[in-house]
Amino acid sequence: MSDPIRIAADPARAVKDYLATVLPPLVDGVDPTVTLGVPGDWTPASAPHVGVFDDGGTARWPIYDAPRLRVTVWADGRTRARQIAGLCRGIVTVRSIPGVARISDPSSLLDARDDHNGGAMASFHVLAIARTIAV
Repeated sequence: MSDPIRIAADPARAVKDYLATVLPPLVDGVDPTVTLGVPGDWTPASAPHVGVFDDGGTARWPIYDAPRLRVTVWADGRTRARQIAGLCRGIVTVRSIPGVARISDPSSLLDARDDHNGGAMASFHVLAIARTIAV
């Protein structure tokens, strides 16, 4: 019998799903939305938005992948974006997230203005170790 084929897990989706469940009760005011990416119609008048992105990384194949995940928050102001991004960073670095073996190496928060929609943004990166899956 041949060895099983292994495929990469999806730690960005796992983090997105976890944040979508855990984050809203911790945020004052309107619940943020959480997706992979940012909706094309998002504006500063919308609810705050958290986008999770897989920016690639290294692998120890066939054992695990280790992508850098970027979490970006869009909000109507810098303070609000940084507050929500700080909560997200705290959640993903101290909680056990199903589908992710380990999260480490968080960056500091980086703020910016989105030229496309005018929203205030705050982002950070983490290293996400995710074991491969046998199929």
